[in-house]
Amino acid sequence: MKPTTPIISGGMNALRLPGFFENLGHGNVINTSGGGSYGHIDSPAAGAISLRQAYECWKEGADPVEYAKEHKEFARAFESFPQDADQIFPGWRDRLGVHK
Repeated sequence: MKPTTPIISGGMNALRLPGFFENLGHGNVINTSGGGSYGHIDSPAAGAISLRQAYECWKEGADPVEYAKEHKEFARAFESFPQDADQIFPGWRDRLGVHK
């Protein structure tokens, strides 16, 4: 079988990407995360930046919550997608100083 490039979409956002790349073993994908961009609290542009930051976080092997402390757009993805944040990163609110 010839190599292919997977296309990911459907509910993908910056918080889900590090785990997705970890499971896949690489980040060589076409990412069509419309909701992951347009659903970002600050703007679609900030959402796109957060997706890139999520890739960089995974590539560096960083802890996502710690990485978010130095990357504003990625940090705001936690507030943009709080249900995913609560499920994937329990305790993120205290660690990032975000309160309901």
